[in-house]
Amino acid sequence: MTNDAMTDRLDPAETVRRALIEAALAAYEDAGFSGLCAEGRWEAAVAAMRSLDVEASARPGTEQPPSASTAERPTSGKPVADLVASLSGVVAAITSTSLPPPSGGSVAAAAGALSAALTQMVAGLTAGRPKYAHVAAEMQVAARRAAVHGADLSILVRHDATAVEAVTSAYRLPRRTEEEASTRATAIQQATRRATEVPLEIARAAAAVAELAASVAERGNTNAVADAAVAALLAECVCHAAALTVRVNATALHDTPDRLRLIKQALALGEVAAAAKARAVGAVDRA
Repeated sequence: MTNDAMTDRLDPAETVRRALIEAALAAYEDAGFSGLCAEGRWEAAVAAMRSLDVEASARPGTEQPPSASTAERPTSGKPVADLVASLSGVVAAITSTSLPPPSGGSVAAAAGALSAALTQMVAGLTAGRPKYAHVAAEMQVAARRAAVHGADLSILVRHDATAVEAVTSAYRLPRRTEEEASTRATAIQQATRRATEVPLEIARAAAAVAELAASVAERGNTNAVADAAVAALLAECVCHAAALTVRVNATALHDTPDRLRLIKQALALGEVAAAAKARAVGAVDRA
């Protein structure tokens, strides 16, 4: 039997073991490019193993796609190339044929994920540099948090598209009888509420990214302060875009207190993002 044949007949458990090791090692190395500390790199490795499609790995000849945690972090050590790769991944996500057509919320979430990636990059360019040793720990935490927010926003691309599709489906329900009309009205309200909650989640994550970007702009690598400011500007735009969607969708909710509460939260998040953007731009002016 040839070596190739023996490889094809590897025990499924051994195949999975190898796939887990490869995923963990790749994620650990990639996290290092972001300037994460040892703890953060191990967290990335564990996350990569958790996200691995074990069933697919056990099938001979199956090539695993990059894990979520790997995709969230620079993989080449070349910031520009990594950001271009992130952009390609986001575009692929919002145009995927397996998803409903992208909505404004989905596109906003995708842009927010790019803002988080840019924030993570600048934090990574700061941590580990002797000149910035006094903020190394802070930048490592910022990089890790940016990665988490980026992952959340990437997931929200799908959630928003699905929520919008649910609203469309609810409006298509029959209403020939009184019972059908009642069922349809309830479905519309439930779907609309979800289509309002998801953009609020996007706004919340974007506001958090804007604040992180502002902190990185103020205390991070001065050679990349403009990049951090761009991340904050983009995150603020995403926050306001999502807040706008909340305001529009909430008008269709019959529960007035709930409607007002959602709109109030969205407006407050917009103010947080705007303040963060101002801080980041101020850091550029002072550089």
